Amino acid sequence: MQSQLEEIGLAQYFQRFRAVDGACDGPFDTVGQNGVWACRRSHERIILESDQDAATIILEDDVELSRYLPHVINEGVIENIIATHPGIDMFFLDCAPFQDAVPQLMRAAEANMPGRKQEDSNGADRHEMVGVAFPNAHAVYAFCSAAYVVTPKGKETLRKLFEAGPDIRYPIDILYRDWIASGALNANITVPFLATPRHMSTSTIAYDELDQSQHLSERKGTLMSAIRRLLFAGDPALDVSAIEPLLLCESRDSSEYRFAMRIYESMWWDLQ
Repeated sequence: MQSQLEEIGLAQYFQRFRAVDGACDGPFDTVGQNGVWACRRSHERIILESDQDAATIILEDDVELSRYLPHVINEGVIENIIATHPGIDMFFLDCAPFQDAVPQLMRAAEANMPGRKQEDSNGADRHEMVGVAFPNAHAVYAFCSAAYVVTPKGKETLRKLFEAGPDIRYPIDILYRDWIASGALNANITVPFLATPRHMSTSTIAYDELDQSQHLSERKGTLMSAIRRLLFAGDPALDVSAIEPLLLCESRDSSEYRFAMRIYESMWWDLQ
């Protein structure tokens, strides 16, 4: 992480935070649940212990930083975001979206990385970012708290929400999801994504020890990770041959649905 920050000129704005150790301090009997708890406590501590009058950027260790991150993560842009979105509590630089939101997000990414439409383009220029969409996270954000910014207002909002004592078994990203859905937390998302874990990067949480309802199946996890990489402002670095076998060989949708999606695609192009 440090070398990435230095490479894009942001190292001076970040400091390493020692995460809470679930193995030593966790209140549960299982490694997996203690890992979830420790992750949540780490995020809570950063938010509650940081300067309450300044925005705070939180990046987990396993994210890859886009070379365009400084276009958004700088004092002027963050101040402008807060000024033009006075109710904003936080904005995500990456997330796992609800499936229904994927077409909307991919369209926004395509519009802001037009080089991808050029079949003969390659290298860094293919993923050149010319702008950023900033959709509201409501009905888009499903989970993941790998990279996000909390505003001063957001710290005040989250302090009150944390003090309300939500069940300690809930992961931090599921709390965010539920608070966003209820309107208690006002959040947006940058598209393209600007700090995203590499495809199927290893988590410090022992998900295999958690209840099945608390994590995605291997197939869905692989596909969601791939979607996030395709929304990233940089090389997705995907092994397509490993993902292809997980895709449906034949459509299970009706001819009406497929026709409607073709119409949707055509309507979108009229907006270009």
